[in-house]
Amino acid sequence: MRKILITGASNGLGLSLAEHFLSNGETVVINTRTLTTANLTEKKIVSSKFKGEHLILPADVKNRKQVQDLFASASKRVGQIEVLINCAGINIDKSFMEMDDDSWDEVVNTHLKGTFISSQEFARQYEGQLGHIITLGAGCGVQGRLNGANFCSAKGGILALTKCMARELAPRIAVNCLTPSAVDTDEVVARYHLNTQEGLEKVLSGIPMNRLGKRDDVIQMTESILSAKFTTGSNFFVNGGELMH
Repeated sequence: MRKILITGASNGLGLSLAEHFLSNGETVVINTRTLTTANLTEKKIVSSKFKGEHLILPADVKNRKQVQDLFASASKRVGQIEVLINCAGINIDKSFMEMDDDSWDEVVNTHLKGTFISSQEFARQYEGQLGHIITLGAGCGVQGRLNGANFCSAKGGILALTKCMARELAPRIAVNCLTPSAVDTDEVVARYHLNTQEGLEKVLSGIPMNRLGKRDDVIQMTESILSAKFTTGSNFFVNGGELMH
């Protein structure tokens, strides 16, 4: 069974992935940003009674020392981490002309710098030959969107970082990017007003498969990426055809 660390896994796709792997009996280290979110996540996991072993550790992925301590604690308590899934992220939407430095730094550093630091520390502790890093992209990192210059720039940077890591860490660690869109997480529903008929119809009008993505769609693609033996530096879309690239 694999030993997997997921950053930003207190909710959304990160938590869904953690629950999936735990239901399969695998060992999952769940990273949250704070001790408070760690305690809340512990209650969610324990109440669901998964058969896999779990460990919940707080760390801010923007902070190198905290990430080093995260991997040190994980390795000591569950053994060498074999898979890293970078899900930590935050949104602070503002128009380009109203975007301030703090909003830029918080979003870009959490997504891009956080992925860089976490991936680098993972690679430093991993001594095997079949490791895997999955980064988390977004369609807007390719085509942009309104009021998200910080978020889109970070996601575009993650795609470039993925390719750079894939070249340098091969062959012992594969690095691929997972890019979902319009998946029914609470954050996506709130941002695009998918709980309203108007918001839902607007989003569905751009999706050829005419439905929202489900968390199971992302889980299925994640497993496909992890099972691939000759794939690195690739970007895998889970978007129903909304963006074809």
